[in-house]
Amino acid sequence: MKKHFITLSLLGLIVASCSDSGNFSISNETVGPLTKTTKVSELKTTFVNDSLVDASGSTDFRTPQGYVTVFEKGGKKLLELGPSSSESDATINYIRVYDERYKTTEGVTTKSTFKDIQDGYKIKRIDNLISTIVVLIEDNDIFFTIDKKHLPSELMFDTQSKVELSQIPDDAPIKYVQISW
Repeated sequence: MKKHFITLSLLGLIVASCSDSGNFSISNETVGPLTKTTKVSELKTTFVNDSLVDASGSTDFRTPQGYVTVFEKGGKKLLELGPSSSESDATINYIRVYDERYKTTEGVTTKSTFKDIQDGYKIKRIDNLISTIVVLIEDNDIFFTIDKKHLPSELMFDTQSKVELSQIPDDAPIKYVQISW
């Protein structure tokens, strides 16, 4: 009888962990439990097991005060969320992913490389910023940031030049996975 109980318990844990993987998926419509219509006021119930703090340090969320950061109870930073406005009915319209468990439908995470982006997506363009480049994807709201320290030295301090795909090393790591609705 004990063996059956242990076997069933282990099976239950496996099933629970498999169903939890959906909480970390990134698509054009969702990031984990968030959708295009998720309101800032719903964040406390959406992330009931996590800690939420807005830019002012508040945990109230009746009127959003800038970005909201989501932390696991252990303190690990998961997401940074940008509200569409400072109104009480504001939705989330920008998400920056920090946790490597979040994975796009093409399997790209914050632990992936530029080659993984190229293998999974058609690249629309590359924006050359001060210390990073942003890789925008064709027909998708997801985009990826790569630190310029992984690029050839002639590009590190140059914001004017067009960055070509061939100039980005395949093994350049992704700094952030982001989505903007």
